[in-house]
Amino acid sequence: MILTQQLMNFAQEHMLAHIVIIVVSAAAMIIAMAVDLFFGIKKAKELGQARTSTGFKKSCEKAKKYFAPFLTLMCIDLISCVILPVPAFCMLWAAYCVFCEFTSVREHAWQKEELRKAERTVSVILENKDDIAKLVAKMLFEKQENENNSTN
Repeated sequence: MILTQQLMNFAQEHMLAHIVIIVVSAAAMIIAMAVDLFFGIKKAKELGQARTSTGFKKSCEKAKKYFAPFLTLMCIDLISCVILPVPAFCMLWAAYCVFCEFTSVREHAWQKEELRKAERTVSVILENKDDIAKLVAKMLFEKQENENNSTN
């Protein structure tokens, strides 16, 4: 009887507040992801890109990356609720995830297009690195040959 009463007091005093804050943190992450998804679709329309299931699956992958650590941190916070007054680990992780979503939403469509162009340029360079190396070697050889001819 006394043990049950003590467990109930513990749950009411410590765990209930932690659970509420954890639920609010999870809700903030979900809302931030939904806002990012909405603006991602809007940016894709602006750039004339197709909205395919592949793009939507990225949101699911992102949810996995966000919520797997969150669940672990939630367990740590619930275990440490006797010591810590708030679920600090969940709150910090949720703040980080919401910040990431905020920066993603703040990116302009033209900035994303510039990043994609840079990625394509780098991939072309990497694919043709042998040709570029031969061209640079040829240019250096011709430059050295011209310098030798002008000194003679």
